Amino acid sequence: MRSFPLSAALAAALLAGCSSGSSRASSLAYTDPPAASGWRLVRDPSSSASRLVLALVGPAGTLTRGVGLNIQAPPGVRFATFDGGLAVEEGGVYDLRSVDDDPAEPLAIAAGLKEGNVLSAGVFQKDRRRSAKDSGATLLRVALEIDPSTGPLSGSAVTLRVLRAAAIPEDIGQAGDPPFVLARKLALTELDVAVGTLEAK
Repeated sequence: MRSFPLSAALAAALLAGCSSGSSRASSLAYTDPPAASGWRLVRDPSSSASRLVLALVGPAGTLTRGVGLNIQAPPGVRFATFDGGLAVEEGGVYDLRSVDDDPAEPLAIAAGLKEGNVLSAGVFQKDRRRSAKDSGATLLRVALEIDPSTGPLSGSAVTLRVLRAAAIPEDIGQAGDPPFVLARKLALTELDVAVGTLEAK
């Protein structure tokens, strides 16, 4: 069988066709969930072209004392840190210190990465003497960035999932309550968090 050399123009066209649409994404676009109430992740105004910041917002009128979640990012997307080095930022709703308000007292805020590209993060009130807070505002923020070396292809839809979320309820007992009462009231409230649509750009 005879072989025929490809012309330079045809070879270039074939190569261009193979690489078309295969560039890696450089940013993330997020569309808020349609629900305007309830527990939900919404785009925070502090987001930029290269850094997507999502805010966890609760239903107005629901009083809580803290909230935490496990959120899984898709492959090629990583969780970014805020000032202070943590991968979570509090929204200014909860009092994260005791009523003694000692500046040296550690804040009740934590975040850590788990296997499977899962971020476990939370903000909490650790003093029963503090009043519960209205959850209808930004309670915490997490940030996402494209990993330039392993990021998804531009234009592809990627999935963001909340694996578990829970809140500390309003009634957690008083400091003088017997232990069996405190144990019963310290049960976390499981949350169903609505997540919007994430797209790699």
